[in-house]
Amino acid sequence: MELGRTNYRNIQGLRAVAALMVLTSHLFWDILPMRTHWAKPWFTAVGPSGVDIFFVISGFIIYHVTRRSAHQATLVGRRAAFYEFAMKRFIRIYPLYWIVFGAATVMMIWLPLAGTFVKKPQLELLLLVNSIPNYRVQAAWTLTFEVYFYAVTALSMLLFPKRIYAGLFGWFATVGIVAVLATVFGLNIPLNYLFAPILLEFLLGIGVGILIERGESRFRLLALCLGVTWLLLASAPLQANPLSYLLRLVCWGFPAALIVYGTAAFELGKSRVMPAWLQYLGNASFSIYLWHAVIFIGVAAVFDRLGWIGVVAPSFLALVMGFIGLGVGLLSYHFLEKPLLRGLGERFLGRPVASHSLESAVAASGR
Repeated sequence: MELGRTNYRNIQGLRAVAALMVLTSHLFWDILPMRTHWAKPWFTAVGPSGVDIFFVISGFIIYHVTRRSAHQATLVGRRAAFYEFAMKRFIRIYPLYWIVFGAATVMMIWLPLAGTFVKKPQLELLLLVNSIPNYRVQAAWTLTFEVYFYAVTALSMLLFPKRIYAGLFGWFATVGIVAVLATVFGLNIPLNYLFAPILLEFLLGIGVGILIERGESRFRLLALCLGVTWLLLASAPLQANPLSYLLRLVCWGFPAALIVYGTAAFELGKSRVMPAWLQYLGNASFSIYLWHAVIFIGVAAVFDRLGWIGVVAPSFLALVMGFIGLGVGLLSYHFLEKPLLRGLGERFLGRPVASHSLESAVAASGR
């Protein structure tokens, strides 16, 4: 399949689904009555797997981006290609994250919940290096893995411009081997996030990208059904050990790859395309993802000070929290994220940065 034939609108829609899964799972974390709400097991058992879908999508996207970058390196040189790739990732992630981080820091001056989190050094949190857990922007712990993946990809691009995947696959092999040895022999590895098995979900995304690029769509329905079923059934054993990245890879990573493949393949086969409103939410998914947990904690504190907890129905409070969190994310997308991408892109790259990597990777953007 020729790169650029499809905009992967279904992948954008799936991003929205993943963001909403994570958002709904966090609705039941902060207000005491919601911790015993009847719906909590349903949302918190499966909702966090939206993160794994995001990771697979990231691998899928980076596969296409690096193919363009490898071609670009032959035209403008490896350093220019490296700079553009790294700067785009930086602009997409850090400026908005720092704004949310600053807002969360101010909020925690008066929030009674501030002391309930495991704290990390501020510099690590700001740079998203070894920032797990992230007690300021709770959902941003995943960005540590994203930034790590992008850094390794950028380094491979700089060192092996014509063999980017050789560097990446060498890294994935190292992660896999160390993860297996650490699990089998019970090794305690310093900075263990560097070899966390969950990183292999990016590799699964690259594999999905290869299949889709080759036009493989015959098994889209089977893959989608199997992926959803696998994810739902495997969520139960994961509850017993939710911090095991290896178990998470098996229970959620592999089915996430099947879901991403099936979703993309349906568009490839021109069978089904996600509705426009879901694609729109997918475009705003990064803002929604970053803001929602921070907003939930603030709204929960307001509910507590108003004396609504234990008086107002928890389901109503959850609904209000959800709409506020989603609304703030959408406002952030329009009035923060997009202007930042446009302004910083023009400043450092000479042109605006797309609001999502799919657009820059596969859509017609005049490049």
